Amino acid sequence: MNHKQEIGTGLFFLVLATLYLAGSFSISSFDPFGNSPMTSRAIPQLIGGLMAFLSVVHIVGNALKLKRPRTDNETVQETEAAGKRRFGLDRSSRLMLFSVLFMCVYIFLFTRLGFILSTALFLLAEIFLLIPAGKRKSWAPFVVCFSAVLPVLLYLLFTKPLSMFLPVGFLG
Repeated sequence: MNHKQEIGTGLFFLVLATLYLAGSFSISSFDPFGNSPMTSRAIPQLIGGLMAFLSVVHIVGNALKLKRPRTDNETVQETEAAGKRRFGLDRSSRLMLFSVLFMCVYIFLFTRLGFILSTALFLLAEIFLLIPAGKRKSWAPFVVCFSAVLPVLLYLLFTKPLSMFLPVGFLG
């Protein structure tokens, strides 16, 4: 992907982070620890801020790379990448579109299936999407275990020590 496309990707995620951050302010503030900065808004705002910061770093880094002359190796890589386009999109654009689609499905299923099940399915789909096709089979046992264990651990962390409620879905 060339640097102009990378800047576009950074801008897309900056807009997404801004919308996410703006949405986090509508979360009702619940403070399980009394008078502390750790409220129900804190983690979403931290994630949104971090995502916005990383997007800006990505944009600035690629803008600086636009100014320097290209090496022969970069030109060859871009030519090879142009030949691998499907449906008019290169691989990274397809990955981004599928990631956004998976996120929309995750948001839709979050309250219906509950945090644990919807997060496990989202992690499974997203990780297998991002792993190169030739390596998926060898990584499958780890990905399945990771996708099953992480949501349970996060659920226990949020519900027990942090006393925050997450959707349980139909599992009750």
